[in-house]
Amino acid sequence: MLSYTLLTVFVVDLLSTTGDVTLSWTSPMYPKLYSNDTNINPLSQPITVQQDAWLGSLVTIGAMVGPFPFSFLAEKYGRKISLLCIALPHTIAYLTMAFARNIYWFYFGRVLGGLAMGGGYTLVPMYIAEVSRDKNRGAMSQTLNVFTSIGNFLPYAIGPFLSVRWFNLILAAIPTVCFLIFVFVGPETPHYLVSVNEIEKAEKSLMLLRSRDKKEIQMELDSIRSHLKEYEDGHFTDILRNRGLRKALIICLVLIIAQELCGFCAITFYLQPIFETVGARIPPDISALIVGMSMFGSSFFPLFLIDRAGRRFLTICSCFGMFISLLVIGTFFYLKDFTDVNVAPFFFVLILSLIFFIFSFNFGICSVPWTLTSEMFPNNVKQISASAVTCTCWIISFVVTKFFNDMNNIMGRAGTFWFFAASCLFTAIFSIIYLPETKGKSFKEIQDMLNGVKSIEEDIIEKEEMLHKSNIIKI
Repeated sequence: MLSYTLLTVFVVDLLSTTGDVTLSWTSPMYPKLYSNDTNINPLSQPITVQQDAWLGSLVTIGAMVGPFPFSFLAEKYGRKISLLCIALPHTIAYLTMAFARNIYWFYFGRVLGGLAMGGGYTLVPMYIAEVSRDKNRGAMSQTLNVFTSIGNFLPYAIGPFLSVRWFNLILAAIPTVCFLIFVFVGPETPHYLVSVNEIEKAEKSLMLLRSRDKKEIQMELDSIRSHLKEYEDGHFTDILRNRGLRKALIICLVLIIAQELCGFCAITFYLQPIFETVGARIPPDISALIVGMSMFGSSFFPLFLIDRAGRRFLTICSCFGMFISLLVIGTFFYLKDFTDVNVAPFFFVLILSLIFFIFSFNFGICSVPWTLTSEMFPNNVKQISASAVTCTCWIISFVVTKFFNDMNNIMGRAGTFWFFAASCLFTAIFSIIYLPETKGKSFKEIQDMLNGVKSIEEDIIEKEEMLHKSNIIKI
C-alpha cells in the first residue's frame, strides 16, 4: 500500500524533474539554435559560440540567487507555500522560451528557470527530510535521484524530435501539474509547524503523513519538539562557532563542490555536441539518448541501498567509479586529438565510459550531498546552511559550464576530463577520512555525533567493554 508520505514525496519530486530538465535542456536545443533553417531555429540567425556559452551558464547564475528568496519564504510562510512558489517561475520560463523569437527572451527564460532550480535544490531535500521517518529518510531522499534522472533523460528522449515550441510547452506542463496536485495533496511539514508553535496542526500533519491516530504519533512529535527546543533562532555565525556544525558545513561544501567539479553539468549540457565531434556512425542524438537512458536506469539502485549500505559507502564508490570512467574518457580524447590513432572503431568505449560515469554519479555523489545537507543541520540554521551549500553548488557549476569550452581549448579535451577525474579521486580520499555515517539516525543523534557526544547505546557498549576488560585483567 502506497503511504501518504511517499505520495507526498513523489509529488514534490516533480520539482526536481523540472529542475534537471533545465540542466539538460541545452543538449537537444543547441543543434536547433545553431541551424540556418528558420523552420527549425525560431531565431532570425544561428546563435554564436558566446551565446551558446551564455545559454548554458545563465541558468546557474539564476540558481546562485534562487536559494535566498525561497529560503526566506520557507522560514516566513512555510515549506509548502515556498515550494508552490518555485513551480511558478519554472512554468513561466518554459512558456517564454516556447514563444521566444529573440535570444534575450531565451536568456530570460534560462535565468528564471535557474532561479527556481536553485530554490528547488535547497527546499525539496529539506521538505522530504522533514516529512520522512528517521529509518527511511535516506530512501525517501533518494527518490530525488530518480526524478532528477527523469529530468535529465527527458530532453534527450523528446528534444531532438520536437520543435522548440512544442518541446518547451511539454516541459511547462510538468511544474504546472506539480503545482495543481501539491496544492491539495502536500501537507506542511511537522517540523515547521512545531517551530512556529502550531502544535495542533503539527499533530494533524503527522497523523496524515503516517496514517496513524493521535496517540501513535505522540512519540515522534515529542522527539521533534525536544530537538527544536535545543536550537532557537540561528545565524551563520552559529555554524562557524559550533564545532559540529562547522564540520558538517565543510563536509557538505566539499561534496557539493566535488559534484560540480566531476564535470557532470558540463557533460550533460554538451553531450550531443561531444558526440558530434567524434564523427561516429551512430547519430549524436541517438548516442545522447542512450546515455540519457542510463541516467534514468541507474537512478534506481541507490534507492534500495542508501539506508542499507549508507551514505559514506555510496559516496566513496561513486567517486572511485567516476574517477575510472573519466580517466578512460580523457585517454580516448588524448588518442583522438594528439595521436594518429583512429578512434572511430572504438566509439563504443566512449559511450560505455559515459554510461559508467553516469551510473557512478547517480550511485552516490548526485544525491548524498543534498541528503546530508538536509539532515546534518538543526532547524534553526537549516535554511542558512542549505542556501550556502546550494549557492556554492551553482557558483562552481557556472564556472565549469561557462568555461568548459575554454578549458578544452587550453587543456585539451583530454586534460579537461583528467582534471575532472582528479577531483573525483580527491573527494573519494576525503570521504574515506572525514565523512561520517548518518543512516538511520535521528536529527538529534546526528548532532550529537558531529559534536562528539556519545549516544546512550554507544555509552552503554563502551562501559560494557571497559568492564569486560577490567574483568580480564583481574583474572
